[in-house]
Amino acid sequence: MKIEKLVIAVTFYYVEARLKYLSEISRHFSSLAKQVQVCITTNTKDKAHHQNIMASLDQQLQAEIFVPELLGHPYLLTWCHLDIFREKFNQHQGITHFMYLEDDIRIHSGNIAYWLKAREMLRLYGLIPSFLRFELKSGETTPYSSDVTKTIPFRQLPKIRVSDHYYFVNLRKPYQGMYLMDRELMHEHLSGPSCSPDFGIWNIREKAAQGLTFANIPAGYFSRNLVGYDSSTRQIDPDALIHHTPNNYANNPDSGFGKLPVSELIDRSFTGCIRSLLKPKNSFSF
Repeated sequence: MKIEKLVIAVTFYYVEARLKYLSEISRHFSSLAKQVQVCITTNTKDKAHHQNIMASLDQQLQAEIFVPELLGHPYLLTWCHLDIFREKFNQHQGITHFMYLEDDIRIHSGNIAYWLKAREMLRLYGLIPSFLRFELKSGETTPYSSDVTKTIPFRQLPKIRVSDHYYFVNLRKPYQGMYLMDRELMHEHLSGPSCSPDFGIWNIREKAAQGLTFANIPAGYFSRNLVGYDSSTRQIDPDALIHHTPNNYANNPDSGFGKLPVSELIDRSFTGCIRSLLKPKNSFSF
């Protein structure tokens, strides 16, 4: 499954040492949709900096750089992508999807296929497919959760069951450093309170990545965001995992984040206790 036309907005506060992350994530952009436009929002007007940014991107990409004129506080840079989305949403009806991305979150084509399929399953419930950030410790291949620090009993999670073995679970910590929306979701975002920096519970920079996470939450749920979970393997869907490429939490012994293996995120001893808070209107298979 592939998106028709995708606009990707990346916030990049210029730090030369972080160009390597921008380069790494951009290598996958062209595989995410049939047509891709990339918009980099940055704080610097220096032409040499712009050349460095463009040089770090996949040269086959259609990319632009935007520098806000009246930024105010530097933390508001993360919010400037909404002006880009609003303009493109209103003037370019052919754009089917919008992705906001922090400069170090790697998305691959499997993530997109997962999201598109999950979007149709969760649409009936007013819920949105989400991703789980992971990191790697130096010299290891085991993924560690960037944001969830404690194992969660399966029975305590609000969930939607879509087949004998596949569920969407609602985690208490839904931060993903990005969001993906189709036109329907983007219309809701741009038309409601979620597009204001005053909305939500996170800090100002992180709020820019929340999208509709905390807007119109169904009763009994922590947020709108759910992650795929396969009870046959007792694991988070691998295509729901996105790489936080700096791996800074996992490799920092003083941080409490990035230490829980993704395989241990959900307590598997509770998988026999099934409770969905919303009744499905149709049957699906995953």
